[in-house]
This record gives sequence, structure tokens and C-alpha cells, in this order.
Amino acid sequence: MTAVFVTKLALPAGLFALLSALSLPKLDAEARKRFVVGHVVAGVIAFAAMGRFLATEALSGIVQGGTSAAAQRAISRLREILFAEDGARKSASWDPDGDGIGSALFLGELTAEQGMRGDARLAPALLERYPKLEMTSMGPALEIGGFWFAACLPTPSGELSADPTARVDDELAERRYVVYAWPSGRAPGLERAYFIDEHERILSAPSRAGLRHGREYAPGCNDALAEPTRKDWRAWRGKKSRPDLPGDRQHSSSGAR
Repeated sequence: MTAVFVTKLALPAGLFALLSALSLPKLDAEARKRFVVGHVVAGVIAFAAMGRFLATEALSGIVQGGTSAAAQRAISRLREILFAEDGARKSASWDPDGDGIGSALFLGELTAEQGMRGDARLAPALLERYPKLEMTSMGPALEIGGFWFAACLPTPSGELSADPTARVDDELAERRYVVYAWPSGRAPGLERAYFIDEHERILSAPSRAGLRHGREYAPGCNDALAEPTRKDWRAWRGKKSRPDLPGDRQHSSSGAR
């Protein structure tokens, strides 16, 4: 009976009832009847307890595990985009001032779906086998694994934009960009949005219908940076940012020579 209320005891209780029934001793008719009735009652109680266990513990654990895995994949995808931006910086894929340090690129430029600043396309793409861009309230984004992803670059006004037709401050973009991931609304149980910047600072914030959720309610490019929404964002699992950017030391050394 206790297993009905303490659901974690359901499986041991059911196993005990089964083993006890299988080890039925030789009894007289009256004792056998009491034994069978007792084990039928015990079996029914154990079955009910296991039903409660599945509803309250097992299924929620499966959902939580799936949600955690999806969130981890979103973080991994953000870092994959970061590494692609690192590659564009080190190889100077888009370097209009010719200083050997490439500017950050929009996602469509990294996947080579679009030309860099409307010019030539990357060959080969730094992000391969990614889906086509789709429009969201933030701007063009990629939908992968239950999340939208979009990159924001600095403009001459100092604001960030995810619009690939916006004028980009390529000098600022050598050292500044941010990328967001937020639930697409098509996969249940996803309740967090994620952020990464050029220093691999990873943040997380709540997401729900109408807030950082779905195509129409994307976070703004400054969501994790400006008041009043900045307070919603917290460091993800204590992840520390990196102090330097790829290519900084090499560029400084070549400049010194």
C-alpha cells in the first residue's frame, strides 16, 4: 500500500509480489485461497503504484531528459557557429580594410546561402549542411532541433542587427557579434533561450509563449545586453568567457615586425 503514495517503491513492490507468487508453497485449500487472494490484491496495488510511478516520475524524467538533451544540442550548435566565426576572422574571409582580420558574418553568409555583404559567396562554406534561412521577427534565422538561430552584427550606429541587408560596421564586426538560439515552438518542453558572443560568453534566459519563443516572438539583438531584459539572462553553468579572440596574437606579432 505504501508504494501507491511513495511511487519510487512501486517497482520493488511489484517485483516482490511476483516473486512471492512464483514461490507458492504447498498449502491446504483454505490457506491457498487466502494466499492467492492476498497476492491478487498485492498485485493490483503494485500495478496501480507502477501506473502512478510512470505518470509522476518516469514520464516526467523522460521529458526532462529530452529537454536537457535538446538544450545541450542548442549550446553545441551555438559553439559551432562561434567556431565558424573564428574561422572567418582568422582567414579574413571578409576583410574590406585589408588588415588581415576578418569581420563577423551573418548566418546566411557562413552557410554560403548568401554572398558576403551581397558580394562573393564563401567557398567552401564555413557552416555546411545547414537549412535555408526563414524570416522571424528578429530577421532571417535557421531552424534546427527545435530552436531558431540568428546572428547579429554591429551597424555604424552602434546597434546590432540580424538583417543581412543592413549596413554593417565591418571594423566593429572584427571584434563584435552575438548569436541567439530560442525555442521554435514546434518542440514541447523547451523553456530556455540561449546567447553566445565573440568571447564565448554563454547566457540563458526563460522562454515562454510570447517571450523569446517562436517565429513571431524572437529576442531582440540587444535582449541579453540592454535594460530591462538584461536581468533575465544568467551565465550558463558557470561557463567562463575567453579573454582573447582568435588571430589577435598572430596579427599583433606580424604588425610588430
